[in-house]
Amino acid sequence: MELLPTGQFISPRAIPGAVQQLLNPQLSAKSTQVVSGAIKSQLSPDGNTLAVITAGYNTVYTGANNSTLDKADSTQYIFIYDVSGANKAHPMLAQVIHQNNAFDGLAWNGNQTLYGTGGADDTVYAYKRASAAPSAQWSQTAAIALNHTKGIGSGVKPNAGGLAVSADGRSLVVANNYNDSISIIDTGSNTLVSEYDLRPFNTSGQQGVPGGEYPWAVSLKADGTAFISSVRDREVVVLNLANPAAPQFITRIPVKGNAYGMAFSPDQSKLYVAVSNADQVAVIDTASHRVEKTIDIASQNGDGNDQSSGNNKKYSGRDTVNVTVSKDGRTLYAVNNGDNSIAVISLTGENGYHVNGLIPTAYAPKDITLSADGSQMYIINGKSVTGPNPLYTSGTSAQYQFGLEQSSLVSAPVPTGDVLAQLTTQVDENNHYSVRESDSDRETMNFLRARIRHVIYVVKENRTFDQILGDLGNGSNGDPTLTMYGKATTPNFHNISSNFVTLDNFTDPGDGSMDGWSWVQHAHVTPTEEVSQQENYAGVSRGMAYESEGSNRGLPVGLPNTAMR
Repeated sequence: MELLPTGQFISPRAIPGAVQQLLNPQLSAKSTQVVSGAIKSQLSPDGNTLAVITAGYNTVYTGANNSTLDKADSTQYIFIYDVSGANKAHPMLAQVIHQNNAFDGLAWNGNQTLYGTGGADDTVYAYKRASAAPSAQWSQTAAIALNHTKGIGSGVKPNAGGLAVSADGRSLVVANNYNDSISIIDTGSNTLVSEYDLRPFNTSGQQGVPGGEYPWAVSLKADGTAFISSVRDREVVVLNLANPAAPQFITRIPVKGNAYGMAFSPDQSKLYVAVSNADQVAVIDTASHRVEKTIDIASQNGDGNDQSSGNNKKYSGRDTVNVTVSKDGRTLYAVNNGDNSIAVISLTGENGYHVNGLIPTAYAPKDITLSADGSQMYIINGKSVTGPNPLYTSGTSAQYQFGLEQSSLVSAPVPTGDVLAQLTTQVDENNHYSVRESDSDRETMNFLRARIRHVIYVVKENRTFDQILGDLGNGSNGDPTLTMYGKATTPNFHNISSNFVTLDNFTDPGDGSMDGWSWVQHAHVTPTEEVSQQENYAGVSRGMAYESEGSNRGLPVGLPNTAMR
């Protein structure tokens, strides 16, 4: 088990037979570099090749004191793994593709063509290999421009996001995350066929009505129906793409939270939608275009009242960000970015559409892919524990927080039965779900609530406890060797700390200002913030906006009208 800054624990190797590999691109200039921001994984149709794309900070510094920016290697990456034969249990890295920018878009078209979205590059990159052999090397064959001069907002670039390929392989659909639209590409000529604005003023002529903003993922039904998740407006937009040159609006399906990743049932009669801040999966009937039921990730086997269960409904913040369905359609796997677990959900039988168990995994999981036979699972995570960074000072980028974050690939047999039950208990313990409130704790909290009228919360932005108060010397959990602004520099702060209670283990686990303020203000960070922050803070331009502190895409949306904004 490993302690996180959030106070949670992670235990990805608790899964029997688990193998964890760091995403090391094997750079010649810096062999120790490990990338961050793994966001999407996809298995080739023949089941022999696993692809993983990153959308992270991924800024490489080399030279003395890590002071030289290596622009050539400061890219995003697509990792190609051979998972055929004996490599199914231990994926073998076959190739690492450099891609200038990226976001949550990765799609196969057959076994020899792979597409990745370019984020701020406003491009879809196409890659091919000479054969379907897992060892065959990939090369870029096209960079398909989406023709946006900028994103919608103030001073933001476009951001090409989710991808889906039509059943016949002839069309590729892209979610334009910062342009509130989709683009349709002809895969034969690698040219743009059409673009469709998802907002209500385009589909119904309504002004000032929310809808279709921040599109994230695309799912394409074989009959040409497209489903696009809108994170900002809590809906799935449905279009008819039977004629790619002239998309037709069908309807909007509201869900109870931010819609992210989606997956069809094998017969495409159902669409499962990850609804992050509601801790749900919405189940959409793809014929009637209605939510027919919701799966509560916080309720195990339909019972949310079990106080010893990790699925106790009083705990929220699981942030379900992605879903994957088994090939037989009997099991749904939901990726919980917030509590670092995979929910295993039965879709049949007495416990159908309820969580059967939880699988612990690494920090901030983003996607899960199953092997062709369904026996093995591949889980990617977005970041890692960084620890102290005493070498990060002005003039050097050594040990910068985001540069220390690492993504990994966890491969393991799919657990069932008693093993799944044991892993569920582990997730409970990792997230303190199973902790019962003692009588003394209850008495203490009641005492405090009756007497405390106001709380003054002083925040020293971008500073850890140790950096300022590590030398406090009052028995607190401080490390004076990490103190940068001690008593001589901050006498007032030290005086306050000496006269009031020391909350030395009350942690804001933010990686930077952007998510740090969200933790401070409402003890929660959305998956959008987490991903966009890594790209926003990069030492090279990745185009992502500062999606925090009251602004979306540079616009102060907290103000009530257009004139004030």
